[in-house]
Amino acid sequence: MQIFKVVTVGAAASVILAFLLLSGAYVRAAEPALQSFDIGPQALATALNEFARQSHEEIFFTPEVVSLKRSSGVHGVMEPTAALKILLKDLGLSFSITPAGAVVVGTAGVSFSPQTTSAPPTAADSSRNIATRSSLQLAQAPPGPSAGAAAVAEQRPSTTQQDAVLQEVIVTAQKREERLRDVPVPVTAINAQALVESNLFRLQDYYQEVPGLNFSQDSRGGTSIAIRGVTTGAYVTPTTGITIDDVPYGSSNVIAAYSPTPEVDPDEIARIEVLRGPQGTLYGASSIGGLIKYVTIDPSTDALSGRIQIGGSTIRNGPNAGYNVSGAINVPLSDTLAIRANGFTHKEPGYIDNVLTGQRGANDVTTDGARLAALWRPSESANLKVSALVQRTRSDGSSEVEILPGLSDLQQSYLGGFGGYDRKLQAYSANLTARIGAAEFTSITGYSKADVAGSFDLSALLGNLTNNLFGVGGVGWAEDNTTKKVTQEFRLSMPLGGRLDWLFGVFYTHENMDAVGGQVLVNPVTFVRGLQAELQQLTQTYQEYAAFTDLTFKITNRFDVQVGGRESHNNQAYEVVTSGPLVPVFFSQPSPLIAPEADSSDNSFTYLVTPRLKLTPAAMLYARFASGYRPGGPNDVQDPTAPRSFAPDKTQNYEFGTKDDFLDHRLSLDASVFHILWRDIQLSLNDAKTGVGYTGNGSRAKSDGVEVSVDAKPLDGMSVSTWVVWNNAVLTEPLPPGFPGIAAVGAAGDRLPYSSKFSASASVRQEFPLWNEVQGFTGATLSYVGAREGEFASSPQRQIYPAYAKVDVHAGVKYGPWRGSAFVTNLADRRGVLDGGLGLAEPFAFHVIQPRTVGLNVYRLF
Repeated sequence: MQIFKVVTVGAAASVILAFLLLSGAYVRAAEPALQSFDIGPQALATALNEFARQSHEEIFFTPEVVSLKRSSGVHGVMEPTAALKILLKDLGLSFSITPAGAVVVGTAGVSFSPQTTSAPPTAADSSRNIATRSSLQLAQAPPGPSAGAAAVAEQRPSTTQQDAVLQEVIVTAQKREERLRDVPVPVTAINAQALVESNLFRLQDYYQEVPGLNFSQDSRGGTSIAIRGVTTGAYVTPTTGITIDDVPYGSSNVIAAYSPTPEVDPDEIARIEVLRGPQGTLYGASSIGGLIKYVTIDPSTDALSGRIQIGGSTIRNGPNAGYNVSGAINVPLSDTLAIRANGFTHKEPGYIDNVLTGQRGANDVTTDGARLAALWRPSESANLKVSALVQRTRSDGSSEVEILPGLSDLQQSYLGGFGGYDRKLQAYSANLTARIGAAEFTSITGYSKADVAGSFDLSALLGNLTNNLFGVGGVGWAEDNTTKKVTQEFRLSMPLGGRLDWLFGVFYTHENMDAVGGQVLVNPVTFVRGLQAELQQLTQTYQEYAAFTDLTFKITNRFDVQVGGRESHNNQAYEVVTSGPLVPVFFSQPSPLIAPEADSSDNSFTYLVTPRLKLTPAAMLYARFASGYRPGGPNDVQDPTAPRSFAPDKTQNYEFGTKDDFLDHRLSLDASVFHILWRDIQLSLNDAKTGVGYTGNGSRAKSDGVEVSVDAKPLDGMSVSTWVVWNNAVLTEPLPPGFPGIAAVGAAGDRLPYSSKFSASASVRQEFPLWNEVQGFTGATLSYVGAREGEFASSPQRQIYPAYAKVDVHAGVKYGPWRGSAFVTNLADRRGVLDGGLGLAEPFAFHVIQPRTVGLNVYRLF
């Protein structure tokens, strides 16, 4: 092991040295016009004046254009045009540059015609920081326009020209606004509007659009999300973090298996950012594989606006139609206060028939939700955003199909009343940002509550036992769990001189779960529930404290190095009481069995080192050395063979990447090569005698891979996006022998669960004029997922899930504020297997991708 560590450290040092030598060769060349900007949130007029001062550029605009508008500010080293785009983000404004080099700001889509109200600039105006010296009239040019006005109109790109280039994307992956192509992290930014047009409302509908993202489900309707193959399966602490407006969502320990995945209505999403690779330094626990960030739309004080949508769909083998209805409205209450409200309901039609009960479409899913947000700007240097999100998702039956003799395609045979779930979510947050001189203070407060009730059929596992003991062969599991979580983060960021940016933060979270669940006997003919054969009542608490810092050293305008670290400490406690007639059978002890409290605590340190080199304003190289961790925790001490606790596991990521723009922003490339080391991997295990689940630590694993993404605008109105991933996620050492449970056999070289060695996606979209003011669009996406293996198992053998491909198509029209789109998902009606065949409890049950679905959506903006 020591030799392995020395080799790894030596390889990392070699990579760093090679990168620094390469960087030194480039930074000696002539540097492009990159500048440092530090402009805080404030009124747009004053922000533009400050931009003119810092950039030494002339800015022309009219008071009417900027009136009542606020900018979120801009910070960092970049081109002046990139900084100006960030200043004008989401304000409905654009800019052009005159032949003389002056910048003209105006309403997007309106021609600019300057009318000079003072003498033109002369050589004496050497400072060129004259932001309001001239005014602009936003109208058609008057008779006999000046040469300057004609030049401005000629320089401004037409709508067609703008459509012919890739749009700039701003993300907050590093807890500050940056252009996507400047972020030294592999990030996929998902456009929420594209999801609506294709009827992709849930993560399970669009996860295939993200490189390296894997998705699986369990029998309770819960989800397991993994990035770059970093997972050991279900019922363990998540390896992928989730945030909503930077508030951590879900639990940081094993009880997260009970937390529902948030299904934020796309109407309320500005974008979804998926960060690949460990994110432990900035985002903390349980992001050892990556992070999913939901960024919601802020209320706006600009104008009253909104959206109404209605749609319907049918599905292969579905007896009923599905529907979706949603609406959102933005209301400015004053120049400083606005609110935004949203409500939605989606019904996904069922497509699996339960032959035992005769129910068709047993797995239909209905999701209802609402969100209310308010934004208050008491001054130019402070703003407060508060929001409340409520959501409920429910289904009457399981979404599993069974592969058994006598059953056909899309069928199952489950006890009536089992297999469904009811998941409720409440999430509240308050985000405060205040500018104090050059420093920016941020406070993020969050509270969430998740209630999950569910059940599933255990007859295949325990039916013979209960029939022998009680004369009843039907047995199911029913549970009801409540998880509450409070989080608080404070952070302060500021420049320290002209060459150093500093961020410091502290974080606290407290979680508490109460759960009740157990086996209940069921009449297999009438489905009437009878004796409670076993009942478990448990509580678990989790408390964490953390401090983190991040420094960016700007060695030159083209080369910087980011260094960060995070120290975390957590305490956990676990109590459980088990009662019922099955207790003596499983535990050889009388009922009730009251276990002593189990507790644990641990500390974890994560780090981040990222050198970045800007070869040109449109090309960047970066190296990334980062780590992540999952906390350990206590185990169910009722099981005398299980370890009292399990240790944290950690990942270390070594990565080299590039982001480039070509052909005047018609083509972009995002590519990376990574090597992730994973030690003390956590595994979900079951005692072979009692069936009680617990968590243990395995040995080591790794994930090596290459990711390449390309976006292009080959023709006017056409967009093409494609990505390809090769990922080898395997054990590097065999699982330790002697585990007292099932699901514990794995040799060196065995693939990690649910990870495909090769996956790819390609999509194309074309917009075109139809007649008068009507525009049309059409698009298609082809996704490919390679073969995968199931969870580690001793008996039966691990499941093999074959590779599959899926095609989605959509088309629609735009007319003024109206939009309409038709879609077909899974056009060829494939049966791609996501997961299933787990152990002894569900050896014949599998989840498959949704069959062919056809639908139509119509919506109106106002």
